[in-house]
Amino acid sequence: MTVISVQGKLDATTAQEATACFDKEIEAGDVKLVIDLGAVTYISSAGIRAVLAAAQNARSAGGDVRLAGAEGNIQRTLEMVGFTRMMAAFDSTDGAVASYSSPK
Repeated sequence: MTVISVQGKLDATTAQEATACFDKEIEAGDVKLVIDLGAVTYISSAGIRAVLAAAQNARSAGGDVRLAGAEGNIQRTLEMVGFTRMMAAFDSTDGAVASYSSPK
């Protein structure tokens, strides 16, 4: 299980770098990811697509993605686009990490 912390804007200028980071972990066999969004100040549709692609790729490889730390406008945006129905979201990174150990 790997925690990836994203900082600043997750938009068209940074989404490709984020996607490369997510893909690198998945290709290395780290298919259980926690994406920490606590330090994200803005997320655009390109950023949303990057996170969605990470979840799809991780699931295809037998893993999953948990979101952690999203607050304020970032949390509202994720709720509005339905992310909180598609993947588990936690207030803290610790909670997201612990969820991988919890029985379903």
